[in-house]
Amino acid sequence: MALCLCLVWAAAAWAEPVTEVQVVVKDSRGGTSTQLLQKMTESMQVVAQQLFLGKGTEKIAGDLPGYEKLLGEVADRVLTGYTTEKVALAPGKTTVVTFTILPWSNVIHNPTIDLQFSGVSPAMATYLQEKMPGLKARLAGMLEGASLDAVDWAGSVLRTQIRSEVERELPEFKAAVDLVEQQDQVILQVVVYPVGEVVRRVQYEMLSRSVPNVLLINMKDRYAEKMNNLRGLPVSFVARNRRELENMFLEQLRDEQMVSDYHLTPAVSLVPGVDLLADLTVESKDYKIWFEGYGDIGRRDNNLSGRAHMGRYFSPNDEVFGEVGVKLDDVAWDFSGGYAWHEGKTTLSYMRRAPTAENVYRAEYDFGPKWRLRYEYWSGSNVKEYAVRYRIHEFLSGEYVYSTDKSYFRIVGNL
Repeated sequence: MALCLCLVWAAAAWAEPVTEVQVVVKDSRGGTSTQLLQKMTESMQVVAQQLFLGKGTEKIAGDLPGYEKLLGEVADRVLTGYTTEKVALAPGKTTVVTFTILPWSNVIHNPTIDLQFSGVSPAMATYLQEKMPGLKARLAGMLEGASLDAVDWAGSVLRTQIRSEVERELPEFKAAVDLVEQQDQVILQVVVYPVGEVVRRVQYEMLSRSVPNVLLINMKDRYAEKMNNLRGLPVSFVARNRRELENMFLEQLRDEQMVSDYHLTPAVSLVPGVDLLADLTVESKDYKIWFEGYGDIGRRDNNLSGRAHMGRYFSPNDEVFGEVGVKLDDVAWDFSGGYAWHEGKTTLSYMRRAPTAENVYRAEYDFGPKWRLRYEYWSGSNVKEYAVRYRIHEFLSGEYVYSTDKSYFRIVGNL
């Protein structure tokens, strides 16, 4: 009785329908990449499911050679570039089909990966490629060892892979992919190009309020070229990676010989847009040195003059300084020594001026990157000045002065 029950149970189990099909594709030489084998598996999975799902396992077992031959013929037609060496069919509720394949003739060796970034500078192309580390090696690995006759459909696999990776790592870009064969050499051409609004122009300034800007000319010219490398990048990419780009340029500035020799502190600010704003500042924590020349429009006396300021910080907020001024009309010099207190955008100064033996009080407030308010009072002559200055660029400013003596417009040359 027990034997009969076991036989009945076995027969019932053998007669149950197939509910799942698993397909395995193997390269007998082991040269084809996992990604391409997976693509072959997906193709044959569809065929095997249509053939076996819902079919009784006893019917499949009754004609194994026939099913294996049929699957082999289908695989030879579907898997272009490969011959099916063997098909192994294991029927059951979960039916397993194993395909062992072999490349037709030649296989791909040392494929060339031509990765290009369209519309961006070579420097930024290198930066973008670093966002997808190892991409070229991975693509070469996917092609290495595959059948040379499988180039056409292998290209579709690579297109999906590359576009997916580009969209994941560089969502502001898209990729065009082409796989070509030239004299038994396979070349994978990948062109990554920006989409959406891109940076057309870069408005760039390098400025210092604590060292003469004339000392920065060589460095300014080099970084003008570096900043122009940002042209062609999507505006949204610059916005998303703004901090990273600022830090990249900041590290380059810190490595500059002048910055390290004079213990300067650089800063970088990028404002993304079609017209990108790039402001670089290089300041000293120890000194404040500036030279200015003045040309005054609207008054006749002393309308050409100049002033030099040399200060030393003994704390982050406190500065002692000396100033030398000259009026070119009669070549009259003045000399001052004083103290300045700095807090954020505000500077309050006191100085004693010779030979006039008068006290001078000065208050300055920078209410924007380019705008400055100034109040100055001379105790000896009882003259007061109120002024608003606009910086046109690093070496030129314009200032309107409302004075006790006479209001005028001043052109300021900043060295």
